[in-house]
Amino acid sequence: MHRTESQAIHARFELAADEAVSRVEERVQQHIALLVATAAYFRAVDGRLTRPSFAAFVEGLDLDSRFRGIQGIGYSAILQPGEEEQVRAALREAYGLDRAVWPESTEAVRTAILLLEPMNERNRAALGFDMFSGEDRQEAMWRALQTGEVSATPPVTLVQEITSIKQAGFLVYLPVSEPGGNVPAGFIYAPFRAGDLHEAALQGRPLPVELMTRDINAPAAQQALYATPAYRETGNSVSYRTTREFDIAGRRWEVRVHEGAGFASDLPGIYTLLTGLISFLLATALSAATRWQQQAVANAQALAELSQSASAEKDLLLKEMKHRIKNSIARIQAMARQTASASNDLMDFSDSFSARLQSMANAQDLLTRSTGSGAELGELIDTELQQIYGSQFDGTEIGGPQVFLDARQTQAMALTIHELATNALKYGAGSQTDGKLAIRWTLSGNGSRMLSLTWDERFPARPGEGEPERRGFGSRLIDANIRGELRGTIERTYHDQGLTIAIGIPLNAENG
Repeated sequence: MHRTESQAIHARFELAADEAVSRVEERVQQHIALLVATAAYFRAVDGRLTRPSFAAFVEGLDLDSRFRGIQGIGYSAILQPGEEEQVRAALREAYGLDRAVWPESTEAVRTAILLLEPMNERNRAALGFDMFSGEDRQEAMWRALQTGEVSATPPVTLVQEITSIKQAGFLVYLPVSEPGGNVPAGFIYAPFRAGDLHEAALQGRPLPVELMTRDINAPAAQQALYATPAYRETGNSVSYRTTREFDIAGRRWEVRVHEGAGFASDLPGIYTLLTGLISFLLATALSAATRWQQQAVANAQALAELSQSASAEKDLLLKEMKHRIKNSIARIQAMARQTASASNDLMDFSDSFSARLQSMANAQDLLTRSTGSGAELGELIDTELQQIYGSQFDGTEIGGPQVFLDARQTQAMALTIHELATNALKYGAGSQTDGKLAIRWTLSGNGSRMLSLTWDERFPARPGEGEPERRGFGSRLIDANIRGELRGTIERTYHDQGLTIAIGIPLNAENG
């Protein structure tokens, strides 16, 4: 009994440790995905970056609120011999800052930070800095040029650390090329404050663990990235500890985890209670010894099953978390590429890309509130319509039975509703004062059920309008989500009164 109880407690600790490490890894990977999006923006404007347009793009990402831990996003140019004075002129024009490339360097290759947003006192201190002048930064930049992939430095002190309270940091680089060729132009890069990053990742539901993160590829004296405040205070008297490793942009990070001060008091007392109860009954009912012995065996088996279930749940949660990280990054990369190719100008790209990122964030908020298992369809629709229309458009009817979507369906439907609502606001019911929008859905079938959703826009047709000759990126994104991601169907019908869209999606039995 005691052994089974210990196994269950250990499985609970392992589950908490996995969740803590996954939060940190997912946070870093999401932030790195922003560099991929920024590189797509660089290509969309043919490398012609200006301070106003770049600042508007970064402002649209809302780094301070949604991506705490990343100090900013910047562009560092590779300088040709004699271009140092051009850097001074560029910084004077963009930021009103009379500063030369610094520090002095004898390296054959020099770089300079020309753009870094959002602008604040920390980031202003870094403008003009030659990151090729430091060995750790130089090694990461060479690796990025050789592989064409994101590349991180070991722990360093950022030049943005201008106050007495300093944190370990690291930088991630992604090379970009001159328009129409493979000649490297410079690097899209991001500086990270490791303390802010970890604190943002671990906020929310408290976990009863303490952790320390290290870069194990770095020299021993340089490995430390972050430790929770109580990590060293509690580390000498713990019963449970573990270590996890994962890759971050060409570096190997190690996270050491042990139980926190409140772990023992948080443990459920059912195991000890059952043991004490069985012992008491055996002592006071000797005449029923055989029956109670059988009961004890049954309880032990139940506890063993509970331990196995907890271990299986831990493995499933870890696999699901890693799968979601990869899917989120893939979606952001695809949206960045497609939005860049479909945008007419910078503001069009920034607005469209930011709106689609916000739609994914809204869906993730719904998943988080429902412990990550899914979201309710009606609530998802309300959230997306509120984001698009606010209180400006009240001609909407929404109705249907309660339907719970899983995580994959939630993300796909969130993007679909977002695109439909955006199109309605631009071209359909939302663009006219007397426009009406009705959204209704039904469920049919037993076992494997079918969700049928009708999106019905009513508005006076303009002369000569009808079905568009070609479909834009939004319509292609809708079809990819419904037909590709969800294996469903979608039919569009244009008529004199407006537009009707019929969507059919197969659901599992538990979605009803």
